[in-house]
Amino acid sequence: MNALAKDARSKGRLILGPELLAAVLAHPLHPTPLLVSSGATSSRCAGDGLWTLDLRPRYQELRYQGESSQVTIGTGLTMAEVLEGLRPHRRALPIGLSGLPGSGFLLTGGMGPLSRSQGLAMDHIQRIEGVWGNGERFNIHRDDVIGDERAVDYWRGLLGAAPFLAVVTGLELSTHPIKPLAVQQTRIAVEALPHWIRLAEQWPSSASLQWSWGDHVEIYAVQCVSDGCTPDLLPACAGDAAELFADQLSLPAFGRLTSDRQPLPSHCEVLGRLGQRWGEEAELVVDHLRELMMRRPHPSCRISAQQLGGETGSVEPASTSFIHRDAVWKPWITAAWTPGDRAGRQRSLDWMERVSEALMALNPGVHLAQLHDHLPCHDQELEDAFGSWLPSLKQLKAELDPDQRLCRL
Repeated sequence: MNALAKDARSKGRLILGPELLAAVLAHPLHPTPLLVSSGATSSRCAGDGLWTLDLRPRYQELRYQGESSQVTIGTGLTMAEVLEGLRPHRRALPIGLSGLPGSGFLLTGGMGPLSRSQGLAMDHIQRIEGVWGNGERFNIHRDDVIGDERAVDYWRGLLGAAPFLAVVTGLELSTHPIKPLAVQQTRIAVEALPHWIRLAEQWPSSASLQWSWGDHVEIYAVQCVSDGCTPDLLPACAGDAAELFADQLSLPAFGRLTSDRQPLPSHCEVLGRLGQRWGEEAELVVDHLRELMMRRPHPSCRISAQQLGGETGSVEPASTSFIHRDAVWKPWITAAWTPGDRAGRQRSLDWMERVSEALMALNPGVHLAQLHDHLPCHDQELEDAFGSWLPSLKQLKAELDPDQRLCRL
């Protein structure tokens, strides 16, 4: 469980089936917002003085449909559990850099090493079932909304902004055949990072670059390998043999080369930005980030990024709440502090804001993988995440969660 959420002075866990969940949301609820936990990796899956709805005990369904190559899942499953359930069928979904997150990963975008070749995980969703914040149950298939303007808005709101509108309890998703993956994971000098960024911006969509900067800079390049072929791109880039892995669950841990020391106990918040190619600006950005990394207030503070583009841009921006379809990079900032150190917490949050400002020119968008309704930056993050769609989202919020039982929008 996320360490910050684990240490929160929560009012407790609620374990509710669909009928009882609808009844609870339909009646006055105090205090609000009701927090929701699926994979329990978010800092807001529990909070001081608030109830947490724990989806894990009651929403564990996984049913694969061979005729359609689609899978129906309960939202109490982690991404690793979904992939484990699909493995016997030789099928998979594109997940992130860890198998620990739950359905929040899917509903807020779902970015990972295979996004460029297979699209966002969110774009695989075919059906969504759950309960609106006002207690009304729903079950919507993407084909059912065609020609219904209001239903189109509901669907768009759920894809990318569901945590503000509803508790989602079930999903139906399309899947892909499992393919082997080549991985190049190594440390590089800070000075080499701009070169790698520009190099990756020329890669075909079968490959993606991730990097993480802690005590050291790690690059983590992944290439999908067609059956019967050998990886060629990554060895040519790195001058070294790429390691081949059977599937996403077999991949090595991202970020393990960023430090030689054991991680200290810490609490953290994470902010993700979205933006364009860095190109010839990469040196300037990296130089600025180096100055900020030299002043990071805690050893676990870090800056990371993953590459988008390719299939992530093939979906019409107005069809989901993830409007930044032209994004090529998602850099994210981890602000960490020692548990109980209030001054250290503020220093790290201030540092996160300064890094965010340094990235903003090339990365004006925000990816709300973690919600910050408890932080002063929340309103600005909403504007940066949803842009001109935000007023319409707020209208949906007023209709579907009028008493603000879920996260503030």
